[in-house]
Amino acid sequence: MFNRHVRAFCAVVFFVVAGAAHASDTSCPQFFQGSEAPDLVDSSLAERTTALCFNAYSLIASGVTKGPLWSAEHLTAEQIEDAQNTPRKDAFHAETGIPEEDRSELADYKGSGFDRGHMTPSGDEPNATAQRDSFSLANMVPQNHTLNTGKWERIETSLRNMVLDDGEIYVVTGPGFDGATPDTIGDDAVIVPNYTWKAIYDPAAGGAAAWRCTNVDTPVCTVVSIEAIEDETGVDPFPALSSSIKSNPISLPLPN
Repeated sequence: MFNRHVRAFCAVVFFVVAGAAHASDTSCPQFFQGSEAPDLVDSSLAERTTALCFNAYSLIASGVTKGPLWSAEHLTAEQIEDAQNTPRKDAFHAETGIPEEDRSELADYKGSGFDRGHMTPSGDEPNATAQRDSFSLANMVPQNHTLNTGKWERIETSLRNMVLDDGEIYVVTGPGFDGATPDTIGDDAVIVPNYTWKAIYDPAAGGAAAWRCTNVDTPVCTVVSIEAIEDETGVDPFPALSSSIKSNPISLPLPN
């Protein structure tokens, strides 16, 4: 989870601006394994958050990091097939569903040296409306270009192939923060994650695991347990899963 230095930074901001939403307070349970939204087990993360439901995914956005804490989708083979027939049309935009003081803006990323990295990728989106939804900055984190266009993209492709083979997979994607002094971009101080992760539950396999990739020029990606993601990030992607499934990761293909 946020280390103690980053949590201290967040606590100062939380004290100044009140208002909270719990991770489970969403109106779109269809995107979540067991109909239970990802849980913020580190309660400090729940301050200054906004829950958003879109056409094909849901997320919790943080007014401190100015990006998502998690972004969730229930992928089916039918959705992936539809997505493959939906041309990509970039439509990056600030998220007006988030208070202005709690959101990032397009100008924050301009000249930053970081990509606007999708957590729920546009390539998963089954129609034009859903695809536009995926270009909300609420669904973005500052992501290293090499990671975003390399190993991370290959993970997204591998996951789609898994969905086509197995029929359905529940997915939760998010950032991880682990720096003593967080790097930020733009006038809105969008926090740069140290790594990004993508957790999956595959009903056909009866198991779960997560990819974890460092957000650097030479990224390293590993496969870890759901329990490890919860311990590191303070986010439980799949609260309805048993502890044994969370602690025993299934095999996932690593990107070359």
